[in-house]
Amino acid sequence: MFRGVTRNVYLLGLLSLFNDFSADMVTPLLPAYLATLGLGAGFLGVMEGVANALSHITALLSGWVDDRKHRSKRIAVSGYALCAFVRPLIAIPIPAVILAVRFLDRIGKGIRTAPRDRLLTDSLEKRHWGKAFGIQRALDHTGALLGPPLAAVLLKFYGLSYSQLFLIAAVPAVVSILIVPLWIKERQAKDPEVRPRLAWKNLPKPLKRYILIIFLVAFSTPSELFLIMKLQSLGLPAYQQPLAWGLLTLCTLLAAFLGGVLADRWSQRRTIALGWMLFSLVFFAFAFNGHLAWSWVLIGIYGFQAGLVEASERAYPASVVPAEIRATAMGWYYFAYGLGLLPASVLFGFLWSHFSPKVAFVSYAAMTLMVIPLLALLPTHREAGEKGRRPYEAALR
Repeated sequence: MFRGVTRNVYLLGLLSLFNDFSADMVTPLLPAYLATLGLGAGFLGVMEGVANALSHITALLSGWVDDRKHRSKRIAVSGYALCAFVRPLIAIPIPAVILAVRFLDRIGKGIRTAPRDRLLTDSLEKRHWGKAFGIQRALDHTGALLGPPLAAVLLKFYGLSYSQLFLIAAVPAVVSILIVPLWIKERQAKDPEVRPRLAWKNLPKPLKRYILIIFLVAFSTPSELFLIMKLQSLGLPAYQQPLAWGLLTLCTLLAAFLGGVLADRWSQRRTIALGWMLFSLVFFAFAFNGHLAWSWVLIGIYGFQAGLVEASERAYPASVVPAEIRATAMGWYYFAYGLGLLPASVLFGFLWSHFSPKVAFVSYAAMTLMVIPLLALLPTHREAGEKGRRPYEAALR
C-alpha cells in the first residue's frame, strides 16, 4: 500500500489493533470501576505509576534478551499472550487482584514492545522507519478507537456489568494471538559481530542524552486516565467515559501517520518538540477549565499531540545505534520512560488528592515546558546514526 513498507508492518499493526481493541474496552472504565469500590485518585496514581513503570522496565530486559537470542517473534507474541489471558481477571472486584492483574498486563506489554519494534525495523529500509512506525501506531490506535464505543453500547443499551464487559473484552485479543502471528516472518539472524551488552557505558552518547531527556519528560507525564477522571469530576457519566477515550484515540490515530511522515521528511527532534509544546498547553488549559464541553476539545488536542510524537520518539533511538543493539536501545528507551512514569502518576495523584487538580495540571505542564529546550543537545538522527557504530564497537574492545 505504501511504498517501501512490507507485509510485516501491517501484520504487526493488526496484532496491536486487536490487542488494543480488547484493552480499550477496559482501560477507560477503570476510574468509574474503581469508584464503585471506593477507590480514588490516590489508588489510581499508585496503580498506574507502578504498572507503567513495570511495563517499561521489562522492555529493557526483553530488548536485551532479544538482541542476544534473536527470538523477536517468539518474545513479542508471548507478551501479547500474557496480556490477553490475564486481562479478564480484572473483573474480580478485589483491590489486590486488580493491582496484580494491571501489573501483569503491563509486564506483558513490556515483554512484547522492544522485540516487536525490532521485527518492524528489520523488515524494511531505514529511510522508511518513521512511516512504518506511523502505520503501526495508526493500526494500534484503530483498535483502541473501536473498543470504547462498543463498551459504551454494551453498558448503556445492554446493561452489562463491569465484570461481564471485562470478560467479553478478552475475545479479540485471544483470537489475534492465535491467528495473526502465523503470517509474521522473522528475518534469519546472523551471529553478531559484537555481543550486545546491557551496560549503560556501552551506549552511544546521543542515545544516552536522549534517554535522560525521555526520563525527564516521562516524569512530567501522568496516566491519561487522570484526564478521564477530570471529565468525571465535571459530570461526565460512566457510559460516556469510553467515548471520551475513543475521541482521544481517534485524534491520536489521525496524527500518528502524519507524525511518522514528519519524522522522515522534516525532523524527529522538531516533531517531538512540537508535540511536547502542545502537551503543555493542553495541561495548562485543563487546569483552568471548568466546562465539560471544552474538556472534549482538550481531550482531542491531547490525543493529537500524542499521535504526533509517537513515531519520532520510537524511531530516534533505533536510528542512532547499530543493528546489533537496536532492540537493546529500544529497551533502554522504554526503561527510561517507565522509570519516569513510576513517580509521575503517583505524584500527580498526590497533588490531586492533597491540593487540587489545578495544582497537579499546572505543575506538570510547567515541567514539560522546561524539558523541551534540552532537545537542542541532541544531534539529528541522521548525524548520530552515521557515527553510532564506531563508538559502540570501541567501547567493547
